Amino acid sequence: MTHYRGNCPNDQIVGGGSYRDDDKHEAFNYLPIGGKCYGYVQPVRWGKINLSRIDKTCSGERLDNVLVVWIAKHPVGGGTYIVGWYKNASVYSVFQESSSALRNNYEYNIVANSKDCTLIPIDQRSFQIPRANTKGLGFLGQSNVWYADSPNKDVQQFRDEAYHFIQEYSITERHISKQAIQVDAKARKQVEEAAILFVTKEYRKLGYRVVSREKENLGWDLDAQKNGITLMLEVKGLAQSQISVRISANEYKAMMVNKDSYRLCVVTNAIKKPTLIKFLWDKDVKAWVSETDSSIILSIELKPSYLAVVE
Repeated sequence: MTHYRGNCPNDQIVGGGSYRDDDKHEAFNYLPIGGKCYGYVQPVRWGKINLSRIDKTCSGERLDNVLVVWIAKHPVGGGTYIVGWYKNASVYSVFQESSSALRNNYEYNIVANSKDCTLIPIDQRSFQIPRANTKGLGFLGQSNVWYADSPNKDVQQFRDEAYHFIQEYSITERHISKQAIQVDAKARKQVEEAAILFVTKEYRKLGYRVVSREKENLGWDLDAQKNGITLMLEVKGLAQSQISVRISANEYKAMMVNKDSYRLCVVTNAIKKPTLIKFLWDKDVKAWVSETDSSIILSIELKPSYLAVVE
């Protein structure tokens, strides 16, 4: 659909399963009602959204502060693309009743403040979602809900690319082509790889045996071992000198659980002139502070939990 504010003569839903077109609940996913948008998706497995796949610590029927990404198949060219997202959404494992006649009293399982809901203009929906039949295990399959929680490195990299696209998006931006996204992703990957290599060399100079843990999704990138000591090194590469990093929920949990042995290694100017700044937990100020300059306290931007992608 163009607007997702209900079926009307000028905006008819295309696709959407076996329901009649005039009875497809997702047609109202971007209709503001009382300052909120109410989203509908039909989970295939057990008819529920598995909240523990989004946040392992969740044991209830509602999870807040979730980034929900809506996708749809292109009605003409094929392929699946991001059409919009809800930030800071509340996701329910089971359907919630609605008494709003504006959306035909249809149930919902996702809700967010309308100011946090972004729908991309139809001609800017160019960020394509890989499918399992072409990219392999861990990617979007036949289900209407994709959690994108596979430890597969390609899946994790795609998640980061999608998150970056969402964070950088502006409704006033000119059309961002698929090629531009690929170039940007390639540049970020080069920065990350340069940072990992630099930190590995620096710790080996200190006599540590360094082992990569990048593919294991543990919340850190490298183990550094020496004389019975094991350090957990999370590496963040930056192309510039400004120290501001994004931390995933998984990384943040690992940081806080393993404060004494965790090292946040920020490599600035990673490509041209790498500089390593190590951050350690300071129990007095209750923050991650530079090892060499206590006046530098890390600015952390915590990524929200994901519902991965919903269609």
